[in-house]
Amino acid sequence: MENSVYVREGRHRRGIGSALLGPLIASAREAGHHVMIAGIEAQNAASIRLHDRFGFEHVGTVREAGTKFGRRLDLTIMRLPLA
Repeated sequence: MENSVYVREGRHRRGIGSALLGPLIASAREAGHHVMIAGIEAQNAASIRLHDRFGFEHVGTVREAGTKFGRRLDLTIMRLPLA
């Protein structure tokens, strides 16, 4: 399964991401999922750190996977074994 956690601009660094991701992981485990995947824009250091803290590991980078505001963006893939 894949997770997505979005925190509103101006609300960062208040523990909201952790408050959302922790229960999401617990729910995925309870539901019997085997692995959780996170696809993160590669320059989003805060999101990568958040996932690191929860035990996600970097498994790869997809170069130029998307565009935003005219820039090509890389996608960092992270995984967390749940079982």
